Amino acid sequence: MTTAWLRDPWWWTVCGLGVGAVLGARMLLGPGLGPGLAPWFMPGLPALLMFALVYPVLEELVFRGMLQPWLLRRTAARAIIGPLTLANLLTSVLFSLAHVPLRGAVHATLVFTPSLAFGLFRDRHDSVLPPIVLHVVWNTAVLCLFGQPPTGPAGE
Repeated sequence: MTTAWLRDPWWWTVCGLGVGAVLGARMLLGPGLGPGLAPWFMPGLPALLMFALVYPVLEELVFRGMLQPWLLRRTAARAIIGPLTLANLLTSVLFSLAHVPLRGAVHATLVFTPSLAFGLFRDRHDSVLPPIVLHVVWNTAVLCLFGQPPTGPAGE
């Protein structure tokens, strides 16, 4: 298993930008959205682990581990905008659409850009590990700064 992505300054930059975006959202939206830092002993620990670890791993294995490489082998245009591939763009559209039923259209729209970043590092390092770690870091930042996973469209 290669860890060249750990020496990639762009990966670290995007990792920090994602955490910074979550922090910026927390500052802009104020304290009304959640209690802030979530204590790790709270009763919802299984839900927190699902959001911070299980969902990112499963989503990345499906979207960046299986779908994106499959599309990459089948799309004529590998690069469409700078380093972004058509496979990454299509995977990101499908990733966003997959979030609509449970999270709603706004959340689905908000995950499109992070999905492009996950796909970029999947293509850049030909591995699913960089997007998995990036996704885990970003979801963990959401939990630490908002104290809870985002709720669905009905507030569940």
